[in-house]
Amino acid sequence: MRGFCDTWISDISPMELKVLQENTTKSMKCVVRWNGQYGYEVKEEHTSKHIVNLNMLICTCRAWMLKGIPCAHVVAAIHFKKLEPVNYIAYWYHRETYMKTYSHFLQPVKNMEMWPQSQNPSVIPPEVRLMPGRPKKVRMKEPTEKQNRKAFQKRYPDDLQQLLC
Repeated sequence: MRGFCDTWISDISPMELKVLQENTTKSMKCVVRWNGQYGYEVKEEHTSKHIVNLNMLICTCRAWMLKGIPCAHVVAAIHFKKLEPVNYIAYWYHRETYMKTYSHFLQPVKNMEMWPQSQNPSVIPPEVRLMPGRPKKVRMKEPTEKQNRKAFQKRYPDDLQQLLC
């Protein structure tokens, strides 16, 4: 996994750069209005409006907070301020964090048959208890399910059944 990091062009993972590139393309259709030092109102193609705060790293669409990659609204606000969106990608997508994650080797685990036997008593499932209330005898069927023909025959006499069919 560490060798994968050597193929990166920048300090950011290539998959995240691709997502950022797509968001940059979407941001071209956004209209940005300044609303304070770090606040922006971003209108997306005359349909939805989102509030972006670059200082608190918040967008009302919440994609930036969930993914850690600036959404199209944030990219539009960053470009409006003449800054680089790459600087606003979360630290967990950086090369340094990736290398720290895979810096330790995982040692193989012995087969289950080689594990030492436990002296503790084995876990037993709880006893089955009857639930309160009268149990249903027949399942309630959906209207789209077929009715049982035998039950139909018991309820109606043969001559009525022939009329219905």
